Amino acid sequence: MSKENRTTVLLVALALWLACAPDADTGQAEANPPPAADPPQMEVGAPDLALASEGAALFQSRGCIGCHTIGGGRLTGPDLQGVTERREANWVISMIANPDSMLKVDPEARKLFAEYMTPMLNVGLTRDQARAIYEYLRQPNQ
Repeated sequence: MSKENRTTVLLVALALWLACAPDADTGQAEANPPPAADPPQMEVGAPDLALASEGAALFQSRGCIGCHTIGGGRLTGPDLQGVTERREANWVISMIANPDSMLKVDPEARKLFAEYMTPMLNVGLTRDQARAIYEYLRQPNQ
């Protein structure tokens, strides 16, 4: 095989490997699909206290407190107090469940990255778990 053919084969193999490789940020393929460009707006009623309790536990156990405070000022990531008033529910939930995908497609996520210079980690939360954290963040004392 000529040197040009070996180079071509190597480049094709590399391209196929990159197309099928796990997500470089997490070392795993994404558990959740990327958010749609314009997801339908979620109906948000009164805060769900049972979900909020689950969300509080997830906020602690998944390490969110390592980068975020709620009313304590910024850390590695932004202070989340009032985030549910500043952002649409779908945006917050998508950012929690799919931060790596949001960084790729969402201008606001990119602005946050530019400001904090640290991407939000994908900790493998489902959309339901992200909704629970959203409910926790909606609580009046949060």
